Amino acid sequence: MSDNEFYSRFSENLKTSQKWPGIYMFKFVIKEKETKKQNIENLFKEMNAKFSIKKSSKKNFTSITVTLVMDDPESVIKIYKDVSKFKGVITL
Repeated sequence: MSDNEFYSRFSENLKTSQKWPGIYMFKFVIKEKETKKQNIENLFKEMNAKFSIKKSSKKNFTSITVTLVMDDPESVIKIYKDVSKFKGVITL
């Protein structure tokens, strides 16, 4: 499946699964040595986002949950595309 097909299907799922604008929860896992959590935090700057950050027991990974009101599925997809540019980020 191409990226375009994936995001198109994802957009349709988002449209039918909740009301917009609405609260959306992003979940990311970063590898500590490859990505700085600040990179992700900067994407949500001035968006009134709530962050929950938890390190793994061996401190190799950090889990980041970001909750905020998003206007539409396209704005959610834009965030995922922006995050995908960072090395060592796993999106859930």
